[in-house]
Amino acid sequence: MQHKPPFLPPALGLLVMLGIFSLHFIWPIGTLFPYPWNFIGLIPLVLGALLNIVADRELQRAGTTSRPFERPTSLVERGVFRISRNPMYLGSVCIAVGLSIWVGSVSSWVVVPLFVLVLYWVFIRSEERVLEQEYGVRYQAYCRRVCRWCGRCKEQPSSDT
Repeated sequence: MQHKPPFLPPALGLLVMLGIFSLHFIWPIGTLFPYPWNFIGLIPLVLGALLNIVADRELQRAGTTSRPFERPTSLVERGVFRISRNPMYLGSVCIAVGLSIWVGSVSSWVVVPLFVLVLYWVFIRSEERVLEQEYGVRYQAYCRRVCRWCGRCKEQPSSDT
């Protein structure tokens, strides 16, 4: 039985947004993106939202779950899953980056790397372990072809998964 955290990625995403806005308003350190340049943040924000929608539809089309800690019924290797093994997490990180650019302050950026670390340690490692148990060699081959985050690197599943 897998350990389930007390929250799911959407709740974590809301906490990340709250953290970004709180740090910006409570502890604003410098301005990286002054008005009107801060609106550039809408680009990664919208792209991240679209990536989440497209990835979710791809999982639905394959008849498998998008919920962490539920057993997958298929290994999805098509669509956006050809460029990232975790397109929904990548989309969520893009949204956080977009929000940090949009609010403009340096302090809001503290949240982004913490978000990536929590996603990895709480969700990704466990999901990768399950996928490797379920799909074995096929999943290992997929990992060699597709990067965990962006499609540029070719990495093996980490030994801690």
